[in-house]
This record gives sequence, C-alpha cells and structure tokens, in this order.
Amino acid sequence: MAYVSGVLTIMLVMCTGLNDYGMVMFSVHMVQHMVISMLSPILILLGAPVTLALRALPTAGRGRKGPREVLLMLLHSRYLRIVTHPAFTIPMFIASLYALYFTPIFDFLMGSKTGHVAMMVHFLAVGVVFFWPIMGVDPGPNRPGYLMRMLELFAGMPFHAFFGIALMMASTPMVETFRNPPASLGIDALSDQNAAGGIAWAFSEIPSVLVLIALLFQWYGSEQRQAKRQDRAADRDGDKELEAYNAYLASLSGRG
Repeated sequence: MAYVSGVLTIMLVMCTGLNDYGMVMFSVHMVQHMVISMLSPILILLGAPVTLALRALPTAGRGRKGPREVLLMLLHSRYLRIVTHPAFTIPMFIASLYALYFTPIFDFLMGSKTGHVAMMVHFLAVGVVFFWPIMGVDPGPNRPGYLMRMLELFAGMPFHAFFGIALMMASTPMVETFRNPPASLGIDALSDQNAAGGIAWAFSEIPSVLVLIALLFQWYGSEQRQAKRQDRAADRDGDKELEAYNAYLASLSGRG
C-alpha cells in the first residue's frame, strides 16, 4: 500500500496538469519538488521496494546473471555503501537545493520538458538515497543506530526551511525561469516566489514527522524482537540447567 501510494504521488505531480503549470509557476514547481523529493521516497521506502523486487524477479540459471543477481551485486557493492553514507547523502541533499536553484543549471534544465523530467528524477533519486539509511524497511549497507538516524534526519531537513526563508525574504525574483510568468496567469513573479518559499519552508515539517513516526515504530519493533530472542535464550539456558539437575538427581538415585 505504501509503495503504491508513493508511485501515485509521482504520477500526480508529473502526469497531470500540475507538470505543465510547474514549467511556468515557481509555486507549483516547488510543490512538485517537495512531493517527489521528500514524500514519494518515504512512501516508496516504507513499501520495501528491494524486497518486493527480489521476491518478484526470477532466479537465473546456474552460471548466468539475471536482473535478480545484478540487483544483489549492487546491494553488496562498494558503490552503494558510498552513496548511502551520511557523508555523501547529507551534502547531496543540501546541494540539490542551493547548487541547483541558485546557479544557471536550473534555467538550463527548465529550458525543455526533458530537462525538467531529468531534474525530477534527480530529486527522487536524492530523496531515496537520503531517507533509505534513515528509515528504509529494506536492509541497507549503512544502517546506524536509531538515535544516529534521527541526527542524520535533523542534519539535513533544516536546510529546506532555510532555503524557503531565503526565497520569502528576497526582494527580487531569484530564478530567471520564473521571472516573467505568462500574462494569462495573472500572477506576480515575486509573490509567486514568496509562495514557493513558504511551501518549501512548511513542507519540510511533514516528512520529518512521518520519518520520526516510522523510526519510532521500527525502534519499538526492534526492541520487541530483541526481547523475544533474549527470552528464548533464557528458556534454553533454563532447560539445560533443569536437565543437568535431573541428571544429578538420577546419579544420586543410582548410587543409593
């Protein structure tokens, strides 16, 4: 259900009229960005996409490598350990905002629908690699303790709020693509930019709450499983002690 919801959110912002408005309105574009980089990855990761893929893909014959084997190689590769490490994911998550919107790269990509789609794919990929080590259900190469995961979350999320505040406080349009919106829309470029900043600032709270809830549930489940393992180990030790005591009693009875 979570995986399907994540895919539907991508379709909503990319396969409807929102995508057309996102090419000319900064506020609509920011809705697309926030959803596809922060909400869609969380929902997809909660659906355990890697586990689903491994269960669905068939096993290749002996001596051959199919899609399932390639996926397993990728999961155990050094490359994946690097791109899911906090030293990579947090700077990439931040750079996707500041180094993209405040440089000519953004205007170049927004010059065509292909560039716009490529940008959205980038946002989705960055969101997945950022949130996967923090709250992904699938096992990953870098999976620290739960407190460390919360620190990773709080290390990246405030920069979205700072980005939104920078847009709201600007006295002139900061992005060339949205400097001259179509007259038919009847919007002011600066007002639309302020709205985009407000969306970026407010939307950063929603994923934080969702991730924290998911982490708390995962933490609770982990503690429950650990307690059950300890109980089973204690039961086994108790059975061994009882067997040893019975054997001792039997030896005394034999001597008598």
